[in-house]
Order: sequence, then structure tokens, then C-alpha cells
Amino acid sequence: MDKPSESHLVHGRRVRPEGPSPVDVITVQSQLVYGHAGNSAAVPPLRALGLRVAEVPTTLLSNAPFYSTLRGRMLPADWLAELLQGASERGLPERARALVSGYFGTVDNGQVFAQWARRVLADNRQLEYWLDPVIGDTHTGPYVEPALEAVFREQLLPLATVVTPNAFELGRLTGRDALAQDDAIAAARELLQRGPRWVIAHSVQGEPGQLVTLAVSADAVWRWSSEHLPVDVAGTGDVLLALAMAFVLRGEPMPMAISRAIAGVHAALEATLAAGVEEFDVLSAAPAAQLPPGRFRGQRLA
Repeated sequence: MDKPSESHLVHGRRVRPEGPSPVDVITVQSQLVYGHAGNSAAVPPLRALGLRVAEVPTTLLSNAPFYSTLRGRMLPADWLAELLQGASERGLPERARALVSGYFGTVDNGQVFAQWARRVLADNRQLEYWLDPVIGDTHTGPYVEPALEAVFREQLLPLATVVTPNAFELGRLTGRDALAQDDAIAAARELLQRGPRWVIAHSVQGEPGQLVTLAVSADAVWRWSSEHLPVDVAGTGDVLLALAMAFVLRGEPMPMAISRAIAGVHAALEATLAAGVEEFDVLSAAPAAQLPPGRFRGQRLA
């Protein structure tokens, strides 16, 4: 935006209030034209719950990659760096309460974000950083560059307040098996030694037909079980993080926030199946999460 040819894009406004607009969450993730993943999944429930969200895209894609065609591209790292710099110039880190990161697309984008996050988290102690270490899944294997895993392990985990891996990602981050419950608990405790206050591990193997979600902190282990529904859509982990964070920002304890988040995700999956559509019904998540809790109550194991 410093090129003379772009100077026409900058102009003044004749009348406006001087106060900065409030912002609750800065979320740095992928963005889709069609479908729901990354910001395109997380932002609708956040706004439905009354949170003011600043979206920073790491990709601009036509759709998720499991369709027969995929258009668009990963943002070049210098573009991402400029967007993050612009967010800082508008004072967003000073006003926000939470920072989220998800899919980066490239190692360079991960490096750019890590450098920016290190500065803004040091300067703005009120910011809680929720890290979704998007690496892959059990049925796909890893779908990011191997060097990006090192960015998560070495640069971002020490900055994070909460980290939300699926069982496959938990194993990749720790180098140990984490698909079964006891293994996942041990791996989560290992991650805690690297900085986060909470590890929320989802898609852990449970009893037949069940999936387990675990929340592990220095002094507690919580467990939830939910039915494994016959649907495979993108965005479920993004919505789980968004809902849990939203209720924590509302002042609810982490276990209650996760109970609500699981209820919201499960209801949205049920709505997706009932409608017979190919993309996750994210608009059903927030209303279900606000209902009186009870369907998915956590069990404290330690």
C-alpha cells in the first residue's frame, strides 16, 4: 500500500466519530467462498454469541480441498504480514481479549504469524491465545508441510493459553501415540510442559460408536463422550474452539464452556444430516450451545 500507484486507495472521511470500534477476538485462519472451515466456520457462531471479530485470512479458496476442483490460493507471506501489521496499526491487539490461529497454508505464513504473535502477546498481556494446530487427521494423514509442525511445537506452543489438537495432531506434536484415551491424556500432559494452560483434545477414540473429548490442565482432567455421527464435514474443530472460547470469554469455567461447545457442534452435525447437505450447518451451533447444559456433561477424571 506504499506504492504511488495505490495512493488513490487512501482517503479521508468527512464526518465520523473518533472512538475506536470494539473488538473481542482476532482470528487468523483460512477463508472459503463456499463451505465452512477456518474463519468461515468459526466467525458465524462467534458473532451469533455477540462477539466482535476481526478476521485475518491465511488463504482465500473457493471451497475445501475435498471437492473435484479448488480455486484460489494461499496468501503470500508478505500479504499476511501486511494484514497483521495493519491490525496492529489499528490497535486491535490492545483492545481484543483473545487471539486465535488455525490453518496457515504455508510454513512462511506460520513463521510470519509467529513473529507477529510473539510481539503482540508480549505487549498485550490481556490477550489469551487459542492455538488450533492444524496438521491433519487420522483418515487423511498430515496435509501441511512438515516444517510447519516445527513452527507449532517450537514457536507457537510456548505462546498459547489453550491448544486444541485432534488426536492425530496431538500425536504429531508429541511424537507419541495419542489416539486412545489414556495415551491422549499422557500426551496432553506432555504438551502442558511446553506452555499452554489447557489442552483440549478432540476426536479421541472411545467406546464403539463414541468419540471422546478431553480437557487437561495442570490440576484436572475432564472427559466427554459423544456419538460418532455418520457425517464427515470440514469445520467441526473450528466451531468447537470458537464456542468454547466464546463461553470462556463470557466468564464460564472451562469445563462448562466445553460442554456447551460439544452440544453446539453435535447439534450442528445433526442438522447437517437432517438437511442432507454437503457442508456443515454452522448456524445451528450457537443456538444449541446456549440451551441449558445437560446433554453432554463432563466427567472429571483427575
